[in-house]
Amino acid sequence: MALYCQSNLPEFVPLRSWIIVTCLCSIVLLADLGGARLWDRDEPRNARCAAEMLENGDWIVPTFAGELRTHKPPLLYWMQMVSYQVFGVNEFSARLPSALCGLGTVLLTISIATRLLGHRVAPWVGISLGTSLMFVLASRAATPDGPLIFCSTLAIAIYVQLSHRIVETESSTRLEYHWPNILGWIAVYAACGLAVLAKGPIGLLLPGCVIGLHAIWQLNHSKNIESQGCLSDSDSGSTAIGRGIFARLVAGILAAGRFVVAAISTAWKMHPLLALAVVLLVAGPWYVAVGRETDGVWLREFFLEHNVSRALSPMEGHDGPPILFYLGTLLVGTFPWSMFAIPIGIAAYDSYKKQPEVRPAIVLSVCWVAVYVGFFSIAATKLPSYITPCYPGVALCIGWFLYRVAESQFDWPRWLKAGFFCGIAVGIGIAIGLAGPATELLPDASIVGIAGIVLAVASCIGAALVVEKHADLGIRSFVIGGVLATGLLFTLGPRLADNHRTELDLLTQQLADRQRSEIIVAGNIEPSWVFYADGALPAVGIDDDGRWLTRLSDHLQQPGDRVALVRGNQMPRVTSHLTNRFGSESMDILSKARGFLTKDDWVAIRLNAPPAHVTASKTEETITNY
Repeated sequence: MALYCQSNLPEFVPLRSWIIVTCLCSIVLLADLGGARLWDRDEPRNARCAAEMLENGDWIVPTFAGELRTHKPPLLYWMQMVSYQVFGVNEFSARLPSALCGLGTVLLTISIATRLLGHRVAPWVGISLGTSLMFVLASRAATPDGPLIFCSTLAIAIYVQLSHRIVETESSTRLEYHWPNILGWIAVYAACGLAVLAKGPIGLLLPGCVIGLHAIWQLNHSKNIESQGCLSDSDSGSTAIGRGIFARLVAGILAAGRFVVAAISTAWKMHPLLALAVVLLVAGPWYVAVGRETDGVWLREFFLEHNVSRALSPMEGHDGPPILFYLGTLLVGTFPWSMFAIPIGIAAYDSYKKQPEVRPAIVLSVCWVAVYVGFFSIAATKLPSYITPCYPGVALCIGWFLYRVAESQFDWPRWLKAGFFCGIAVGIGIAIGLAGPATELLPDASIVGIAGIVLAVASCIGAALVVEKHADLGIRSFVIGGVLATGLLFTLGPRLADNHRTELDLLTQQLADRQRSEIIVAGNIEPSWVFYADGALPAVGIDDDGRWLTRLSDHLQQPGDRVALVRGNQMPRVTSHLTNRFGSESMDILSKARGFLTKDDWVAIRLNAPPAHVTASKTEETITNY
């Protein structure tokens, strides 16, 4: 049992602080949530899958465009189905579950910070998490990341609350470490079971590793405290011996051996068989049911393709350098707080050395980051979203740093100035970038540059206040500016960008004038088209021998108001084919639209007059491509 002195009591965050943090994070996570249409490609796939399950009354088998969807388990779909029943099938209801999970994660992280760092630090931790770029992105998207982050954080929060107890005495207040009882581990693993329903086996494996590493440190730290007196008697001898390279090598091998033994011992004390039993009890029924309903197809494709294959080889071109990829991701993902990445590291290290009472929180943060960054650095497929579940751990250090500066407890003003100057540079860079090169693709991007200006101004004020020996006021001004900058990015940016998705406007215009079956698409269909068409559209895959042109013209000459949506680079071939088959001036161009963030067009065409019907051969029948 480890003992630490605590001075930031009472144990609970004052109600006013809860309300302020909740309101700020709610604004950032919920403001204009449904303002932009769903973004290709994951959002519409998940949203349409939930809509189809609701239409079919099927809570077991996920489908997209009528085809089995094996990418993710059903927790997000279930939450979206409930949201659809309340708010209807739309962008807001598709994203609402993730936003609520994001807000819940902020509150869970505040509870962790309250227990380990004290009630004064907790609001800073909540604000830093609820306004970090990548966390906000995950919480505002119709993807499984929001539910996964919440469930993983819930498991770790339960562990922290059960294993760390605040004991008050007349002379001091202590934070004591106690091993959770069996009911506590059941609660932890039940939360992991929900995470397994959100995204698969990593929902148990990675939170379990975070808890295990932290428990190893706590147990080892307790032993060191007990034997501190004995060790101090032999310090002089060990120091002399330790100067030799061989002695250091032996010490390293012995330390590694002790770690392995401690890891095995701790893993067994964590009741691994109980963990499997609880997770199977929570998540197992659905996995068994979907395996039975799909004759095992869903299970094979999910576990082998979307888990094993992604770990062994890069999929869809998503790869990157180990470690460096995710360290860069953390710097971008924790914007705007990453402006102070170096002083945050200094504050964490200094606090670990000088303030024993904050060590459990610092170690938990390091374990949290190390597990996720280490695991996904080893995996071949790399995506920035993979490590989002560790952002609550990062927020513990960020919040502690903000608190220390706000309370004038940070003694490296030069690093503070460097952080503010970095904020000025990044803010100006955002403003110039969005007012210059970005306007070539998105003419309205300059408006979003206001967020960069806000960050730069807040950083200028902060730097000036540090020079005037008011670092506490400087960091508070930066926090206000950072919250505003993040809020502006996510309220202005998506809606303005959505205004330029003219290819989706082209589709909705055609759907307003005719039935879905009367529209055929040449080439691959974007998932957003399937969502806004309320189902699969007829499509032909473009091939080199030109058979797709015959299928396309066969569709156009069928009875009814038939149209085809064709990419601009294929229009010369389509025009030549229709001219050869039906004569000159047989094609009518209804409208054109520029593809989003591309220089390629989409063109809606139809035949001028219904030509004589030509029956295609059986080998040239129209095929549907999802």
